[in-house]
Amino acid sequence: MKSNKNSGNAIVFLLVIILGIIALGVKTCRNHSGQNAERTTTAAEGDWRHHKLVYTKHARCRMHCREISEEEVEYILTAGTVNEAKSKEASYEATGNCDSYALEGKTNDGQQVRIVFGACDKITKVITAIDLDEDHKCNCR
Repeated sequence: MKSNKNSGNAIVFLLVIILGIIALGVKTCRNHSGQNAERTTTAAEGDWRHHKLVYTKHARCRMHCREISEEEVEYILTAGTVNEAKSKEASYEATGNCDSYALEGKTNDGQQVRIVFGACDKITKVITAIDLDEDHKCNCR
């Protein structure tokens, strides 16, 4: 009888461990998929996010004025949400007649920003950087 009781305890212990592992896996999966739940992407958009980044003179000036770092720009490039209303195909803003994508998101220091990228052949141009919460008086032309 003692053997049956030990076997039962072992089975219950094993079931608790298995259920714990499953619960942890579900939580991890939910957290991972929920991080970019609002993000929209298109097939054409995916490639340009992996091209070499080139910063325009205007973008550098705006980034400096608004205290937005290259690391923050790169984070928005990978984790930002596309604002379709602010994105343009064959945009006049991007030299070389590139499509432009306005990506928005929150930086690590809490700034809500919009970064406009030009999706060109082999490069991605950073066109401008905007702080959506604060109106900075920049002298960029």
